[in-house]
Amino acid sequence: MLGMQIQAPTRFVHAGDLDPKSASEDPRRPNFSDRSLDIDLRDCEFIQPAAVLWCVTYALLAAQRSTTCRLLVPENLGVAIYLKSIDLFKILQENGVEVDDRGVGGRPAGILPITRFSTESEVEKIANEARDRLTTAGVGAANLYSVVAEVFAELAMNAVQHAHSEIGAVGLIQFYQSDAGERFVCAVADGGIGIRRSLESNEDLRGRATYDWTAIELALEEGISGTGSSRRGIGLFGVAEDMAMPGRQLIVHSGIGLLRTIGGTGSEATRSSVRFPGTLVSASIPT
Repeated sequence: MLGMQIQAPTRFVHAGDLDPKSASEDPRRPNFSDRSLDIDLRDCEFIQPAAVLWCVTYALLAAQRSTTCRLLVPENLGVAIYLKSIDLFKILQENGVEVDDRGVGGRPAGILPITRFSTESEVEKIANEARDRLTTAGVGAANLYSVVAEVFAELAMNAVQHAHSEIGAVGLIQFYQSDAGERFVCAVADGGIGIRRSLESNEDLRGRATYDWTAIELALEEGISGTGSSRRGIGLFGVAEDMAMPGRQLIVHSGIGLLRTIGGTGSEATRSSVRFPGTLVSASIPT
């Protein structure tokens, strides 16, 4: 059995931080099987939601291919406790991924731990629960609660409607306090066909969505949808408009296209050295 090891960096923000030599294989492909896979977080001392959801997506896709998969837990206890608290270890273990956490503690934390979904009704239920949890927790600015829940709902609904993912989608909502201030983060990822292939299903867009990075920029325009319906195409455009406000940040990673924006500074998608197998969108909102 062939062995693969993907080594995460000390500071792991998103999949583009990974070494392309180890992380370039696409677990969506049928021939990604009959091997073992280690996702190695042992040296990781800082990890953000976009990177966490890459771990979930990649591992679930690999397990779907009957690959023997392990997650090697961070040696940094604080990072390990954080990952335990947002249910990373739990969701992987429930889906056949080996995680030896050696009894790492960690009570459930955050507004919405890593949650898996695949239908529009599930998205509506989860978004409503997230809004209720925000109100109960009373963290951050109360006037942002509806914004956070709506951003999550738009991203999650977009994944359900367009990804055609064999593993569904996963998402989380976190609230952070740091020296840089308070911030909400909503992130959603899927292991689906990606933005470019989704837009290519609309014949009018095939000549414009030529690469993953151009497809990302196109998807952020108003009224753009792979369905061709004038009533669709609101999700990513609406989120991008919201994230254009000062201080807000957006990460979109689909295939080898990667876009990172900070509100008010403009944006340009670039070629990533590491492929995201599907689509990841992470929105960050300061309070």
